[in-house]
Order: sequence, then structure tokens, then C-alpha cells
Amino acid sequence: MTASTIPILHLYRDRGFVVASARVPHSHLLRAGGGSASRNRRNVHQVAEGGEAMGIGPSVEAERQEMLDVVGREHGFRVHRVEPGSPGDEAGLNSILDYIVVANGIRLDRDDGSFVRMIGESKGEEMRLCVFNTHTLRTRETVLVPRDGWGGAGLLGITIRFDVTHALEKHTLHVLEVYENSPASAAGLDAFNDYIIGVGDLLFDGPDDFGEIIVHNCNRPVRLFVYNAGTEAVREVLITPDRMWGGEGCLGCGVGAGYLHVLPHRRRPHKQKEPARLPAPPPPPAAPPAPTEAPADGVPPVPPVIQLAAAAAAEAAEATATATAEAEAEAEAGAVEAVEAAAAAAPSEEMETLPPSVWSGAPSAEAGFAKAIG
Repeated sequence: MTASTIPILHLYRDRGFVVASARVPHSHLLRAGGGSASRNRRNVHQVAEGGEAMGIGPSVEAERQEMLDVVGREHGFRVHRVEPGSPGDEAGLNSILDYIVVANGIRLDRDDGSFVRMIGESKGEEMRLCVFNTHTLRTRETVLVPRDGWGGAGLLGITIRFDVTHALEKHTLHVLEVYENSPASAAGLDAFNDYIIGVGDLLFDGPDDFGEIIVHNCNRPVRLFVYNAGTEAVREVLITPDRMWGGEGCLGCGVGAGYLHVLPHRRRPHKQKEPARLPAPPPPPAAPPAPTEAPADGVPPVPPVIQLAAAAAAEAAEATATATAEAEAEAEAGAVEAVEAAAAAAPSEEMETLPPSVWSGAPSAEAGFAKAIG
């Protein structure tokens, strides 16, 4: 083979990727190619469009063999861990198997901090990622929206590591048997359906390397990344190796490695999950009432409720005063009538025999002055 080639399986058109059947050197897809990012993207698009027009279609096995040539040569950000319910989980990223190789049309072939800065600058906005999967040996497009408030730490909820693409069969162990009452049984490993593809923060290299890691961590919890053939998903399993569990080995399970124990072909395509709906923002607080203008005399205005209460009290007081005045007038009139009746009943002679000083109250001043001179 003169030049390593892979099929271009992604192409920006309208709002998504379409499959093109062109064959181009893999450096056009996964390398900057000695030019700028925009020039690299232009080359990929031109070759892919030309291939689609010519209708070149290599066989599936040839494509797979050519894609295998990428493994172990090209670099990207390996998705090591995905938190449930995170933006990375919603984007359909798979632990251990996925490598982020392109972000927003820029090839991620160097660990220079540009990808981390891009994530921070894209907070709340869509990022278009090209992801290479070492299981399917295909690239796919997904949309990732960095954001806070998803329920965990970070903007993505994933753990990534810049690394070279690893051949999956080198770090795959097929679980063939699980013994009762063993650490493997307590951890829920499923015989024949489970494949161990990662341990802790490492990608082991074969069963011997995996055994050394397990023995070194005996009696301590170890995180395993396990692919299940039924669900076609990777899950995390916590297991505590123990030599004293009552059987052979530290885990109590039998495993197989090699060509007969590779991951089976995926039956269902990768699907991006529906993003979680953020809670609706609370309604804005009601606007406070407009302040009333103060009168010129500086006395604050009386609220309407107090004004109504004061008016009702004034009416009640006025009614009470009117009733009191009417009662006093009736009593006075009754007293006058009583005096007049008593005066009418007395004889008139007694009134005439009384001297003027008696009925008038006092002698006149002129009479007294004349008497003194005389």
C-alpha cells in the first residue's frame, strides 16, 4: 500500500453530515496537512465532493482495513469518562471508545490548550464535533453544548485525555464465566455479554498487564469500564479484588482475549440523546407601585383605605351629634313648658302685693342716690 487511505464519512452540508465514498489520505481528515485549519477543511470538502460525484465505493472490508491504519498513528482527545445526564452524555459520547478529533472544523492534533479555550468560549452555544470510534472504526458528527447547571462539575461532564488512538483489541477482555459469591458476581458482571475495556485511568495492554493492575490494587475498589453486547453501551463497574473471597484469583471470573473475543459488530447506530430541558426561569418580580407626589405643604397623602374609614367615622360622629342636639332641645322645651304651667297655676294677687325690689331683683340705683342726698 503506497499511501494510507480512509473513506471520508463526514461532510458539512446544510445542517449535518452526509456520507461520501471518496478515498483520500487519512492526513486530510485527521491532520492539519501543513496548512491552516480553513485550508485543511477546504481540502476535505473538495475531495469528498469529488468522490461522491465519481461514485467510488471500496468494499467494507477494504474500508475497515484502511481505517485500521489510522489507529496507533493519529491523535485526539480520548473520552475517558462520561457523567450521566451531562452535556457529554446528551451528545452520545462513549467512554474509552470515542476520540474527539475535530471541533468546529478545526483538527485537534495537538494538546496546546486550544480545545479547552474553545469549550469556554462556546458556553451555552453548540459545538460541532467529529468523533472517531475505535469500535466501529468510523467517524460521526455530534453536537455538544457546554453549559452550567446540568447537575455536576464542569461544562461538559466528561473526562478527556490527549492520546494516540489505541487498537481496541489490545485492551479488551471478554468475560466468559462469573463464579458465585465472587467479587465479579457482587459487581454484577455478565458472562459472555460483558467486555472489560478499561481499568481506572489506564488502558491496559493485554491480560498480563490487566492482571498486574488488579493484583496491585487488591482489597481496594477499582473502577472498570465494561461494554455490554446487549445494550451496546459502556458502563462503570466498581469491583474490589480480594484473594480471600473463597475461590481462585482476585476477581472470581474467567476472561478471554484475542481475535475470538473482540467486541461484536454494532447493530444500532449511535444516536444523540435529547438535551435535558432547563427549568423555566422564574417570572420577573412585580413592579412596585408608582410613588405619589407629595403635596406642597409637605404632608404625605392619606391612603385611600384610611380616607374611606375616616369619612365613615365622620358621618357616624355627625349623626351622633345631631341626635344629641335633638334630645337636648326636646328636654329644654319640656322644662320651659313645665315652668309656664307652674306660673299659670299660681294666683295673680300675690304678684301684685310684692314690692318692686322683690320681683325685679334689686332697688334701682337712682332711688338709692336720691335717698342719700336727701
